[in-house]
Amino acid sequence: MKKRAIVVSLTILGLLTGCVAATGSVDQSIREARSTLKDYALASCLIAIDPQSTLARDLAGVKRAHSFMGKGKYRIVQDQHTFETLSDPYVEAANFMIQQSERLVGVMKNGQRSKSYGCFQAYHSQAFEDQILQQDEFIFTEIE
Repeated sequence: MKKRAIVVSLTILGLLTGCVAATGSVDQSIREARSTLKDYALASCLIAIDPQSTLARDLAGVKRAHSFMGKGKYRIVQDQHTFETLSDPYVEAANFMIQQSERLVGVMKNGQRSKSYGCFQAYHSQAFEDQILQQDEFIFTEIE
């Protein structure tokens, strides 16, 4: 009888631990999705500074890797009849960051302006973080 109680207790403990581990992995996958969306937007912002540069061509690869067609973790929602895009977290995050970065351009001591400074400031802003969090409903889940 005592052995059975121990087995049942260990089984319950195992199930509870498994649930905690599963919850932790979901949280980790959400963090990873958010991180890749933020990186996609940062690459977009840096490309917008000088789209014809060698760096921009290299960053285009980063965008492709983090996009819906790459290893992106967000779905794009379209109208079933018209195929009009209803929600594209990638475009929304990139546009938001580019708009924010234009307001946050850095002025150096020598008077030169740094557009990339604005991209990094926007990347670390609470407003951008809030924008990324609003896209959580579009994250692919394991069940889908």
